[in-house]
Amino acid sequence: MRLRSAELSTRTIGDETIVLSLATSRYFAITGVGTRLFELLAEETSVDALVGTIVAEYDVDDATARRDVEAFVERLRDARLLH
Repeated sequence: MRLRSAELSTRTIGDETIVLSLATSRYFAITGVGTRLFELLAEETSVDALVGTIVAEYDVDDATARRDVEAFVERLRDARLLH
């Protein structure tokens, strides 16, 4: 999976990323670890790879990271921001 980058306009300021879906004209604000996940999703990746990166970079256990990554990815899918 990866972002539909050609259909998105983004701007990151600090730890907040503002996303405009050009396909739906909807804005999204992504903060904190979500900004890091959004960066990682610019390239083809998997939930397992995302979880591994978050566990390695942040003070979080695998189960919590997996739950949060899966929820974040599901929200992006629902918003049609992922391939």
